Amino acid sequence: MHARVCWAAAPRAAAMTPGGAAALAAQTTSGRRGWAALLRHALLAVACALAAAAAHPGTPAIATGPASDAPASTPSRAEPAMSPRDVAVRQVVLGIVSFTHWPTPTPRVRLCVTGRPVYAHGLIDPLQAGSTPIDVRQIGVDDPTIGARCDVVYFGNLSDDERQQVRAALAGHPVLTIAEYNPSCTTGSMFCLNVEEEPITFDINLDAVARSGVRVQPNVLKLARRPLMP
Repeated sequence: MHARVCWAAAPRAAAMTPGGAAALAAQTTSGRRGWAALLRHALLAVACALAAAAAHPGTPAIATGPASDAPASTPSRAEPAMSPRDVAVRQVVLGIVSFTHWPTPTPRVRLCVTGRPVYAHGLIDPLQAGSTPIDVRQIGVDDPTIGARCDVVYFGNLSDDERQQVRAALAGHPVLTIAEYNPSCTTGSMFCLNVEEEPITFDINLDAVARSGVRVQPNVLKLARRPLMP
C-alpha cells in the first residue's frame, strides 16, 4: 500500500478512541455517514498495519490490548552456527575424555579451550561424557594457572612460542591435551585431531601420554592412527 495513503489514514485511525469517534461524528452532517467514514478509515488503518507487518516481519501489526507493565524480554545473543564438523569434533573429544582417568577422581571434568580453534563451537558449557559432567571455559594461552585450573585442554592454532608457553604451564599437572591442528603430533599434545579427514580421526603421542599423569584406556589407543616418527 502506498506510503502516502497510510500516512493520511493515521489521524483517522486515532479516532477509534471513544473521544476521537465522538469528535468525528460531530464534524459530519449525518451520524450514519460519520460512522461509515470512521469505519472506512479504520479498515484502511488495519490494511496499512498489515502491509507494514509484511514488510517488516516480526513487528506486531496491531496492538490488541493494553500495554503490559512487565519489562520486555531481552533477546538472547545468537550462538555461533554449529557445523557437522563441529559436532564430529565434539563427539571425538567426549569419547577421548570418557576413556581417560585422572589420579584423583573428580565429580566434574574441567575442559579448557585455548588458542584459536576453528571447530570448537560444539564445545559449550555444559557437556557430558558418559556419566561425568564437563564444565567448559575459555582460557588464555598466557595464563600460568592453566595446569591447575583445567583437567582437559583443547588447543586451537598456536604459534611455536605459544605452544612452548602452554607446555611449561602444564608441566607437572595431570592434564589431558587435545590439539585441533598439530600435523606432526610429536610435541605438546597427547591427541591430535585430523579435522580435514572424513570421518575425523586422531593421532596420539605415546610419550606425551606417559608423561601426562593421566591414564588412558587401551581401547582409545587402538583407535588412534599412529603418527610417523622422523
